[in-house]
Amino acid sequence: MGESMPGATFPSRRRLLGAGAAATGAALIGLGSASGSASAADRTVSTADLASDTVPAAATDAFDTLRAAWSDILTGGSAVDPQDPDYASAIAAIDAVVAAATAQYDTSADPASVYTDLPFTQVENASATYYRIRDTAIAWATPGSAHHQDPDVAARLVAALALIGRAYYNPASAEVGNWYHWEIGAPQALVNACAVLGSQVPAADLADHLATVAHFVPDPTRQQQGTVVTTGANRADMCQITVLRGILAKDASLIALGRDKLSDIFPYVTSSDGFYRDGGYIQHGTIPYNGHYSYVLLNDLSQLSLLLSGSDWPIDDPEFSVILDAVDLTYAPFMYDGLVMDVVRGRFLSRQDETDHDAGHAITEAILRLIPVGSAEQQKRWKALVKGWITRETSASIRTGATPARMALVKSVLDDPRVHPAPQSPGHIQQPSIERAVHRGKGWAWAVGLSSSRIARLEAINGENQRGWHTGDGATWLYNADNGHYTDAYWPTVDCTRLPGVTADTLPLPNSAGNGTRPPTTWSGGAVLEGAWGAVGLDLVPYGSPLRARKSWFCFDDCVAALGAGITGSSGHTVETTVENRSLHLSSGAARLTVDGRAQPSAPGWQADFPAARWAHLEGVGGYVLPDGGRLRALREARTGAWADIDNGPSTGGTSIPYSNTYATLWLDHGVDPQDAGYVYLLLPGATARETARTADCPDVAVLANSTTVQAVHAARAQVTAANFFTAGSVAGITVSGPASVVQRRSGGRLTLAVSDPTCTQTSLTVTVDPGVRLRSGESGDAGVDVQVGGGRSVITLDLAQGLPGTSRTVRLRF
Repeated sequence: MGESMPGATFPSRRRLLGAGAAATGAALIGLGSASGSASAADRTVSTADLASDTVPAAATDAFDTLRAAWSDILTGGSAVDPQDPDYASAIAAIDAVVAAATAQYDTSADPASVYTDLPFTQVENASATYYRIRDTAIAWATPGSAHHQDPDVAARLVAALALIGRAYYNPASAEVGNWYHWEIGAPQALVNACAVLGSQVPAADLADHLATVAHFVPDPTRQQQGTVVTTGANRADMCQITVLRGILAKDASLIALGRDKLSDIFPYVTSSDGFYRDGGYIQHGTIPYNGHYSYVLLNDLSQLSLLLSGSDWPIDDPEFSVILDAVDLTYAPFMYDGLVMDVVRGRFLSRQDETDHDAGHAITEAILRLIPVGSAEQQKRWKALVKGWITRETSASIRTGATPARMALVKSVLDDPRVHPAPQSPGHIQQPSIERAVHRGKGWAWAVGLSSSRIARLEAINGENQRGWHTGDGATWLYNADNGHYTDAYWPTVDCTRLPGVTADTLPLPNSAGNGTRPPTTWSGGAVLEGAWGAVGLDLVPYGSPLRARKSWFCFDDCVAALGAGITGSSGHTVETTVENRSLHLSSGAARLTVDGRAQPSAPGWQADFPAARWAHLEGVGGYVLPDGGRLRALREARTGAWADIDNGPSTGGTSIPYSNTYATLWLDHGVDPQDAGYVYLLLPGATARETARTADCPDVAVLANSTTVQAVHAARAQVTAANFFTAGSVAGITVSGPASVVQRRSGGRLTLAVSDPTCTQTSLTVTVDPGVRLRSGESGDAGVDVQVGGGRSVITLDLAQGLPGTSRTVRLRF
C-alpha cells in the first residue's frame, strides 16, 4: 500500500501530487488577520473565490465552479505572480520537469505507450504515465509557464489520455499486481489531469475516462476489488477520487458520497487504523505512521475542505475538529526544523525519493492549507509554528524545487512580518498508542521507537525497508544542528545492525526479517511528568534471536540516562549495545572523537577497545558518560551503499548509485552469550568535551537500581526520581503493586508524581509513596485516581479501566 512512481515527476504518491504539486488554496485567500483572529469573512472560503478559470459567468454552473476551483488548488491560481522571483523560480522548476517528460514522448506513428521509458507492461508504469500527464497539465494551466495554454500541449495530453485508456487502463483490464495503482494511483492522477484540462478534454473522452474510474473505484469504502474496507489515508484518497468524479460528471450524488464517507475517518479510535486521543496515528493495524499515511490523509482533507467550503456540499461534520486538533497532537510533536522524524515514518524511511524533509514539507503544506478553517487561536499558533520550521530548516529547504502552489503557501507566512516564528520548546511527549517518545532539550531532540504485543517491530513490504530490523527495538534518533543528518543517505549507508540505543546480538538476519511481527511482551512505554521529564522502558524480545534484556531511558533537561539489565543471549554470537552511530558525512569526516581526554585518530578504518572507559565526546554531537565504566569499543569507518540495497520495490525502488558516508560508532561489548549483563551510560547532546569530562567526574544523575525487576535513577539538580518497575517492587520510597513507570519530583513543599501502566494490561495499580517526610494532603485531577494520605505516606490507587491505556496519571502531594 502506498507506492511511488519511478520516472514520475513527483514520485512519492504519499506526497499528494508530489513535492508541492498539490497547492494551497489557503494562500489564495489569505490566512486570517494579523493577530490570528480571523473574521467570519476570513474563515469562509467559497469555491467562487478560488475559481479563476476563464469560464464565462453565464455558462458556469456549480460543477464548473468546483472544477475551476480544484484547478486553482493544484496550480496556485491567481496567487502566482510570474514576475515575482520566487514564483519565477518555481515555474522554472515545473517547466524543467515537463521538459524531461516531453523528451520521453513516443512520437512514432503508432505508439505503444505514451512515454518510451514507461511501456505498458506493468501497472506501476501506467500510474507513472498518468502522473506525468497530470504534471504537464498543471504546467499548461500555470501562468508564466513555457507551456501555459499551449494548444499543442493540450492536444498532446488529450491524445495521451486516450492512448493509455485504449491500450491499458480501461474497464476491460484485469487488476494485476499491486491494487493501489489500479484503485488510487492511476485514477487519482487521471481525474486531476481532467480537472485541470477542463474543456480541452472532449466530452466523449471524458465519459470514457470517468467510466474507467467508476469501474476501479465504484465505492470509496472498499478497496482491492471490494474485498477490504478502506481506512485512513486510503479512504481519504478514494473519497477524493469520488468527489472529483462527481464534479467532472456533474453528479451531485457522487460528490455527497465522497464527502459523507470521509466521516468514518474523523472519530478517535481505540484499536487498529486511525487517530488516537493521545495523538498517535496507526495504519496497517499496528504501524505508527504519524509521519506518512496520516499526512496523506491531512493533505486530502485540507484540499477537500477548502474546495467544498461555500458549496452545496461543505464538510460540516462536527468531528472534523479531530483533524484540526491533530495538527498539535499528531504532527507537531514529531517535527524538527522542517523535517518529520523517521521514528514515525515506518517503511518510508527507506525511500530514496521521500526523505524526512520531503515528508515534513508535505505536513507543512497541509497545515498551512488548513489555517483558514482553524479557530483564531489555532491560526495564530499554526502560523508561528510553521514559520519556525521553515526558517530553521538548513537542509533541503521547502522552497527548493517548490511548485508555484507550494510557494504561495510558504510566502503567505514568510512574507508576513506580523508572524513570528515559534521556537522549538523543550519538553517530553509520549504517545502510548504508538509506543513512541520524543524528548526535546536546548538545541536538540531525541526520539525512541518501541514495540510490543500491540505495536509491530517494523514494516517491510513491497520491497521496502529491508534492513529495518531493529527500528522498533529501542532505536533512538538524535536531532541537532545537523539538519540533514538522516537525509544524507543515512539509511543505505549506516550499519543497520548497530542503530543507536539498540541491544542486539550479531546473529545475521535476512532482508525484511521481522516484517509486521510483534514481540510477545507487553512492557513498552513509560511516564511523563509535567511535560518536562520522562521515563521510557522496554522488555526486549528481538526478532529471530534468543536475546533478552530490560532497557530504560530516563530523560532530563540536559541528558538522557540509558540503562540495561538482564542482558542474556545464547545464539553463539556477540551481544552489543550501540551508544552512537553517527554519520559525519564526507566533508566533516574528521570530527574529533575524544575518549577519557585523549583525541583518537580520525582516519577511516581506525578502531579501538577501551576496557574501562569513563567518557567519550564526539565533536558536533555531544558527550557520553559511563558512570560505572565499561568496555567501550569505537570505530571510524567509511561506508558505501545504494538505496536499492534497502528498497527494491517495483515502483519505489532506489537507484544503484553508490553513496558514501563516514561513521563514528560507539558500542558496549557484552561478549558472546552474556548472562545477566548490564550497562549504564549518559547521553549529553550538545555538550562540549570539557562539560562531558566534568559530568564524568561529578555526575548529576545517580543510578538507584538496575535489575530485571526495576531500573531507577535520581537527577539531583531537577530533584527528579524516575523508575521503571517491570514487576511489583520498591525503590527510593516508591512501592508498586505491579508493572509501572513512575516519575517523581520534589519542589518546595510539594511532591508530584506521574504514574502509568506501560503494559496496558492491568485493571488497577497501587502506588505507595513514603518520601521520608510527613505528608499533609494529596490530590489528582485525573480520572480514576484515588489518593489517601496518612501515617507519613500516601497510597495511590489507579483505576486503569478509566482513561487512555498507558498514559500517565498525575498526583500532587503536599508535606
